[in-house]
Amino acid sequence: MNNPKRVCFFGIYKSTYSRNRVLMRGFKENGWEVLECRVDPHKYRGLFQAVRLLAQALQMRKNKPDLVLVAFPGQRIVWLARLVFGKKIIFDAFLSLFDSNVFDRKLYSPRSLRGIRDYFLDWSSVRLAQKVLLDTNEHIHYFNKTFKISENKFIRVLVGSDDNIFVPSFKNISSHSSFTVEFHGTYIPLQGVEYIIEAAVLLKDEDIHFNLIGTGQTFMTVQRRASEMYLSKVTFLDKMPIEKVAEYIALADICIGILGATEKCMRVIPNKVYECAAMGKAIITADSPAMREVFADGKDVVFCTAADAASLAHQIKILKNNTVLRDRLGRAAAEKFKQMCIPRIIVRQLLSDLSL
Repeated sequence: MNNPKRVCFFGIYKSTYSRNRVLMRGFKENGWEVLECRVDPHKYRGLFQAVRLLAQALQMRKNKPDLVLVAFPGQRIVWLARLVFGKKIIFDAFLSLFDSNVFDRKLYSPRSLRGIRDYFLDWSSVRLAQKVLLDTNEHIHYFNKTFKISENKFIRVLVGSDDNIFVPSFKNISSHSSFTVEFHGTYIPLQGVEYIIEAAVLLKDEDIHFNLIGTGQTFMTVQRRASEMYLSKVTFLDKMPIEKVAEYIALADICIGILGATEKCMRVIPNKVYECAAMGKAIITADSPAMREVFADGKDVVFCTAADAASLAHQIKILKNNTVLRDRLGRAAAEKFKQMCIPRIIVRQLLSDLSL
């Protein structure tokens, strides 16, 4: 019997983060042995982090892995993987630090020292890797345009989700007194949670309850607005384990994706859309080129106009009044997820693109 091929996940990543969990499971389900060379970034920082990771990497090199994958987030340590394992390393960039911090979250300007640092980390890490993984073709176009790197270097690897946790759950609406809309995620501009609140204002007289799960950058502003408008049908829930999030998704009639006005919103398909699709839920999310790479408006999701509360409220009302449409959308989303977005299929496609 032949020994399985081995992939080494390398870096300062969280094994439990959805992106990494999906890839690890996908490799295992395609017959690969998964090795980990990892340092907890919360325990070790700076030089101590690099030294400890180097020591582990030198030991890992003795195992002669067939593939070394620098896991997300990895911009700061691709150089170390290149130093130890050579140029045949794969880097899961997943997103741009420069784009996320400067243009999406607007934490600092592009010409600030931190902005220049993020640009350099994106540019240098991508150049050091043999191949780079990104989640959408729109993201690949962005890296090509911004960092002047050939698109041939990139491979699209969908985010997907863990279908052991997010399983189909078609709600029996007759057993619930109110119609429920669910959102979970970090409160950053990309998410556009403020537009959910404004939609709730427009739907104030409807029998619709909103469950909003998470915290983050815009949370206080959003919560204050809900309080000012006396939105008694909006419940704010703290960040919780993904298993608990799945329970809230199961209770929902509609799930919300992302709604923001930032350019990044046009380039990504967020975790939550895959998770809600896996559970067979009707999803409303902002129309974008990235979303159209996988999902079709009116077929397996419903698109609304980005950064437009009235458009969101209109789509919520349509779905509230059309049980047949909700059910059809949810079942189609679950089927699309099963066909394209489970870990085994995602990694099988990656291995094909790598000719492995």
